[in-house]
Amino acid sequence: MAVRFSPGGVLRIPLSEGRAAYGLMLAVRPFMAFHVTEDGTGASSAEAAQEALARAPLFTLSVTKTAYSQGRWGAVLHRVRKEELPAVPEFFRQNALNLADCSLVAEDGSVKPVAPERCVGMERDAVWSAEHIESRLEDHFAGRPNAFVESIAVKLPG
Repeated sequence: MAVRFSPGGVLRIPLSEGRAAYGLMLAVRPFMAFHVTEDGTGASSAEAAQEALARAPLFTLSVTKTAYSQGRWGAVLHRVRKEELPAVPEFFRQNALNLADCSLVAEDGSVKPVAPERCVGMERDAVWSAEHIESRLEDHFAGRPNAFVESIAVKLPG
């Protein structure tokens, strides 16, 4: 089943032990916000998706097309009106050879230089695969840090 990116579309991401998360396609492709219900369970229904979407997203990422397009996360099961979609947050970039060289990337692609300290706690500008997103969600439910997130976190110089 082919799934096209459709702003406002919500997909159910099945996880282990009967858990699930929901991916909300934002106004700008390929950005998605990821939500979970309070108890981590998730039926394949619009009601369960709405419950998850009422909570703040765990994270927002740029997602590879293959993560959703080949049906791995099923068909769109709920739709959020475009005017109700959250904004895409800023992401950071950092030069691996010069850690002081850091910048913020806005939704429109504009880049603004900043001190690396400003990027602490932010998401790196990267495109995520389905496997990495699912791993990050599984780690969230297990209460452990995600090794991939830690490996790409901003590094402070010195």
